[in-house]
Amino acid sequence: MGIESFKKFQKEKLAQKAEVKQIWGYTRVSSKLQLVNNSLEEQRIEIIQFASKNGYTLKNMLGGTYESASGDFTRKEFTRLLEEVKNAKQKPFAIAIKFISRFSRTGGNAITIVHELVDKLGVHLIETSSGLCTNDEYSKLDIYSKLLDARRENMDRLEKTIPGMKALLRAGNWLGKAPRGYTMRGKKVGDYALMQEKQSITINLEGEILKKAWKWKLAGERDYVIREKLAKLNLNITKQSLGSMWRNPFYCGISVNALLEEPVKGNWTGLVSEEDFLKVDRMLSERKVPVKEYSKSRINEFRPLTGFLRCECGSLLTSYVVRKKNVHYYKCQKCRNASFNALTTPYSKAEGLNDSFEKLLSRYTLSSQFVEPFKLQLNKLFDIMENEGREELNGLLAKKKDLETKIENLDKRYFDNPNFGDEKYNRYSLQFDMELKEVELQITANSKKISNHGRHIDKVIEKVTNINKYWKEGDIDSKIRIQNLVFPEGLSIRSENREYLTGRVNSIFGLVQTFTGIDRGSKKQKTHQKFDGSFSVAGTGLEPVTFGL
Repeated sequence: MGIESFKKFQKEKLAQKAEVKQIWGYTRVSSKLQLVNNSLEEQRIEIIQFASKNGYTLKNMLGGTYESASGDFTRKEFTRLLEEVKNAKQKPFAIAIKFISRFSRTGGNAITIVHELVDKLGVHLIETSSGLCTNDEYSKLDIYSKLLDARRENMDRLEKTIPGMKALLRAGNWLGKAPRGYTMRGKKVGDYALMQEKQSITINLEGEILKKAWKWKLAGERDYVIREKLAKLNLNITKQSLGSMWRNPFYCGISVNALLEEPVKGNWTGLVSEEDFLKVDRMLSERKVPVKEYSKSRINEFRPLTGFLRCECGSLLTSYVVRKKNVHYYKCQKCRNASFNALTTPYSKAEGLNDSFEKLLSRYTLSSQFVEPFKLQLNKLFDIMENEGREELNGLLAKKKDLETKIENLDKRYFDNPNFGDEKYNRYSLQFDMELKEVELQITANSKKISNHGRHIDKVIEKVTNINKYWKEGDIDSKIRIQNLVFPEGLSIRSENREYLTGRVNSIFGLVQTFTGIDRGSKKQKTHQKFDGSFSVAGTGLEPVTFGL
């Protein structure tokens, strides 16, 4: 018996897998400046030439943009590359990159990604500048070493640059793109026309319009109304961007970069003062209410403050009736001892909230002795509103002219260019026509608002001299309209002493209170002599008076 007897146990050699000759390319730069310096094009040409010289077919080219390699899955194009490789039915032999550092600079994380590509998906990595490929174990180690070197290079660079960046920030400069409303000039800007030796940040045309937004916010205007007003001035902004602006200290000239130990005064002019910025911040903090609200009770004529009045904790008051006694109550579902009788009865220990609210309205009811000086101030208020309306109108007219020009140019391109296409023309034509009609409707409404203010005077006087009476005698719908008219953002009440906490008040009734407050604060009959037009009036963000009673 010889050794040949054991040949049947010999394992067969694995069949050699045919090498796929298709590769994909990936290009990347770190900054926008490199993007315009043809660095991407150089990488692309290098990969094409490598494929041609080595007999590969270049099937796909990905990347092609600027993304920082300090993170992997924060890069959209890099993530797309990995996803497409995973999902491809016929996977490429390799991904070709000019320099390994263009693939990633995350060190260990990058090695993990390459390991998964090679060992799980069978897709290699090729560095075209050196010819290294992960299909050879020694070359794979060299590639891993280069990925670690790229990480080390990044860390060394940060170690050298961070102290300089901190010094730059401490000197009141800004890192990164300037927020909306500002134009930044300096060494590191994307636009060559804005390059200069020393950094300067100035308020641009959008910034001048955004100043108005801050004034409206300080006057208590709601964000959706501010956005509508800005749109009329040809400035469109999302609710998220507007919300972020209120919380960004940059707009009051303060830098709070994470590299700084404490806030620093910036070398730019704020759109708003530091005091006003903090005032807006307090307003936003005070308006925070619990996300989960208790459901509002069914509207009842004896409990008109339901769904309007809040407890001091921020929760809306619900309401109910004790049927056996036919006694109505308001209640906070979150606070103990926050239950209030709605009506004043012979058996109630405290005045009912309905009666105390009527008394609150009396503070915003104009006494007949102040009608004439109030008219004087009201005219001033309407003048301010009309000026604001005229600014909006000018913005709308400019927007209309711009749309008309676009329609004219669209028609010209359609008739001059036979390849323009009916579908494209119809789509843009419909879009521009709809936008033009919307603007024209806004212009009509704005024109009426400007021209009709003077006619409101007598109507306003009649309402503000009887507002508490209208509320007391009105039906449930009238009561709710008056509540929301005088206090657009509702009211809060302190359960301890049943004191009303007023927030924003309609501008007209706020003006009334300046008269009624002096009337209550003085026993002498000299007060009417002081109303010579010297009252200060909130200059922006004043809503038109609409008494739909």
